Amino acid sequence: MKRIVVISDIHSNYAAFESAFNTVEKINPDGIIFLGDYVTDFPYPQRTMDILYKCKTAYKCWFLRGNREDYLLQHHKNSDDGWCHSSSVGSLLYTYENLAENDLDFFSNMPICLEIRVGGTPIITACHGSPKSTTENMLLNSSVYIDYAKNLKGNILLCGHTHHRKIVSAEDKQIVFCPSLGLPQDGEEYGHTWITLLTSTENTWKTEFIDIKYDADTLIDDYRKSDLIKYAPIFSECIIKSLELHGDLAYECVVLAWDYAKKDNFAGGRILPEKYWIKAAKDLKII
Repeated sequence: MKRIVVISDIHSNYAAFESAFNTVEKINPDGIIFLGDYVTDFPYPQRTMDILYKCKTAYKCWFLRGNREDYLLQHHKNSDDGWCHSSSVGSLLYTYENLAENDLDFFSNMPICLEIRVGGTPIITACHGSPKSTTENMLLNSSVYIDYAKNLKGNILLCGHTHHRKIVSAEDKQIVFCPSLGLPQDGEEYGHTWITLLTSTENTWKTEFIDIKYDADTLIDDYRKSDLIKYAPIFSECIIKSLELHGDLAYECVVLAWDYAKKDNFAGGRILPEKYWIKAAKDLKII
């Protein structure tokens, strides 16, 4: 019997990651699969990277690249992309400025899809969004994951990106949407999050979601003391409120903000003036 821990979408939530690492030590798995989106959204990304490197030293690890890593790497190649202090892109800029060159090298060497086999266990296919894209959301279209399931060499496909936890069957295969460690959804209690545990059986993998408790109060205090609030004011409030309510308020806020901008005939590019973020956040009772 083999046991594999799966961790997805940390988004720089170092408090949740530290608690998850403590749980991993108790499980003592045969390895850890990371599904990408390690950083952005929460402050002090180097704290997350330090735990990530600790995992790399302590366990056999497989690392997948997420869309957030893609954004950071694209900016590294082209810094003349308009990133600035704003709720639209400020969190990305803050994260980029607080990472080291070796962190970006680490991300750049990650694939977007892997086939993993531990001993004689069934093959695991792992990705962030989908086997072909870091941004594809398979949860929105069942026909998409059915097509991917048909081409699996094994009988299980792991993906992150959606921040939801869900297991579906397709073509006699198991599609596991692994929950976000950093920004969980689906109505968890405040200060609780999830990792995924795979346990091998003779012909397949048993999947369970393990509850993780962490100090969300201290995390939010750290957030408010950090410079990230200055880089992305309303976006930061959205993330803090999302942590409290387990929703995706940043997405809701930006959609509403763009609606207001379009009604105003805004044509200034992809970075929204802060006034639209503020109006949307007030209407959503985020601020």
